[in-house]
Amino acid sequence: MSIVLMAHPTQHKALVDWVQQHAPILSRYPLVTQAPIADLLNRTPTLPVEPTLPTQPTHAITHAIAQAITDGSLMAVICFIDPVQADPALPDIQTLSALCSEYNLPLAFNRATATAILNTFVQLRVAHLIFNPVAGQRDPTEDLLIIRQTLSPLMHLSIHFTTPEIDADVLARQAIAAQPDLIIASGGDGTVSAVADVLLGTGLPLGIIPRGTANAFSVALGIPTTPKAACDLILAGTQRVVDVARCDDRLMILLTGIGFEAEAVDKADRELKDQWGALAYLMAGWQQLGEQRLFQTRLDVENRSYQFRAGAITIANAAPPTSVLAQGVGQVIFDDGLLDVTVLTGQREPRPTILHKLRAAKSLLAIYGAALASTQINDSRIYHLRTRRLMITTTPPQKVVVDGEVVGTTPIAIECLPSSLTVIAPPQLQPSPLEKVATFWVRRVSPSLTTLIAAIGGTGLISCFLVLWVLGRLATGTFWRQTVADFDRNTLLAIHTWANPSLDRMMVALTHLGNAEVVVPTAVLVLGILWGRQEQRQVWTSLTAFLGAMVMNMGLKPLFARSRPDLWPTLITETSYSFPSGHALGSTVLYGMIAYLLGRHFPKYRGWFYGGAIGLVALISFSRLYLGVHWPSDVITGISIGFLWLMVGVIMSRLQDLRELRSRSGAAEASAESVQSAT
Repeated sequence: MSIVLMAHPTQHKALVDWVQQHAPILSRYPLVTQAPIADLLNRTPTLPVEPTLPTQPTHAITHAIAQAITDGSLMAVICFIDPVQADPALPDIQTLSALCSEYNLPLAFNRATATAILNTFVQLRVAHLIFNPVAGQRDPTEDLLIIRQTLSPLMHLSIHFTTPEIDADVLARQAIAAQPDLIIASGGDGTVSAVADVLLGTGLPLGIIPRGTANAFSVALGIPTTPKAACDLILAGTQRVVDVARCDDRLMILLTGIGFEAEAVDKADRELKDQWGALAYLMAGWQQLGEQRLFQTRLDVENRSYQFRAGAITIANAAPPTSVLAQGVGQVIFDDGLLDVTVLTGQREPRPTILHKLRAAKSLLAIYGAALASTQINDSRIYHLRTRRLMITTTPPQKVVVDGEVVGTTPIAIECLPSSLTVIAPPQLQPSPLEKVATFWVRRVSPSLTTLIAAIGGTGLISCFLVLWVLGRLATGTFWRQTVADFDRNTLLAIHTWANPSLDRMMVALTHLGNAEVVVPTAVLVLGILWGRQEQRQVWTSLTAFLGAMVMNMGLKPLFARSRPDLWPTLITETSYSFPSGHALGSTVLYGMIAYLLGRHFPKYRGWFYGGAIGLVALISFSRLYLGVHWPSDVITGISIGFLWLMVGVIMSRLQDLRELRSRSGAAEASAESVQSAT
């Protein structure tokens, strides 16, 4: 963000004196001025300035200033004027006033007003944003607009764009030379790592606006994954000092993977991630399960050496629960001065069969579940240790991935650098809703079951993953951008033409039927009635259905990280992600399960119950579109996933009914046989 310096000829000396007086402050900003003033300033080494503003004609000067304003790169105009004699070579006062008024830009005509403006700048932080426009799958123009609208009014923001020729580390060094108050990295984990590497030892805090595919470092530190929420956190300014590490000569803020993880990341190339988003890693991992080979490994830790056959080695500095292979003891601590080393050992080569893949996937789910509940996994194949530094050698050499990028092969040396990076992050991590559900289940209900399977059911997990395999492409792939976007936008605009005060009140009332304050008490009431009727089997079936709907809603939104519509001012405020619609998903499961349970007890009116549930879900879903808080594809996906999960619950319930019926039939037959033998 630059400052324009201009003056009438009789005011040149006054402007130069003012600039030299405030040189310590002005040196933090690029100065845009004309050749005569630049010559005067450059006579002393206090503040060297390049002449970047035309000297004439007047319209060329006005156009250059207007272009800088519209580009968002100008923060003030300082123009010392002669109150007696105007300068025809400069824009007149009316033109400058109109231009600055239109764009709400500070304008000073003399020393007093210029000093007052500069004093306000002293109170604001100076931030330099390193912006990677090709990171992730979000719209970079929309994200940048949100960032500017949120940060620019409350800090001086200079923006630097990465290009194929200019990397984030180069831009970060240029930004540090401008003596900012903080550096902000906006992109994926690779962009964040590159900027963090440059910041080590500077004392400058790092702000993060996650826009990548996984954003694992942000998730591990509890940083919000939406641009607006991340910007709000940066404005709050709370800081945490965290560890980083060196893998040979490369900075590691997250983790280093050898074996399985490195091969999976290598398979999940940019084309696959652009097409499938976060699901690309799952697809690549599933493929690698059948291809991974064991390798001989030697770990040199301090004064001891360990040798074994391994299929995967992960060395983590920080990692969210979704970084499954890093979770040797259920939790990675990013500020303890130690690295978490997890080794997945083996005795036999894996076979590329579906059965073997499913068994391996179940083991990974068990580790994931232990991470969610922060409990240690009991598996003899998993070895874990914590250390400050280590050396890893493998035979044959294995690929190495550092923070999501394949960097070479073994051997490697890794060392933790304790408390070396200051990051703007929440002061204390709060467990996510998914972690709360998993912890409750493992510690209070069924600690022997895999957490994720126990929370939402194995059949439901597999079925929902297959649905997501298809829906993910619609939500994040090329087809979405080209076709579904037009359908969503046109549909919402068409629905909005029906808006009127009466419908507004009706739709707000309908959408409340899908809110948590209605859905949760209703679900509890249903469970209470079933428990009172001593239908314990239906209680657990319904509880699984309700919990599964909640977990899927909370888990899928961050996975896709889709922004909500912003086509018109809405009557209600929503702060979470848009895809899929939680109202559509939750109401489908809740009211569908209620209709099914009523139909079991009153089969004569089953059609009415089902029709009523369908109508109610349709009205709630339509209200989300009418209010403009969901895209049509969000609602369609929510209903689809909800219906699929509801069918899983119904099938489980019917199986229980069949078992109970067979049990009763067997008891009746046994009773009849005993009576017959007695007679």
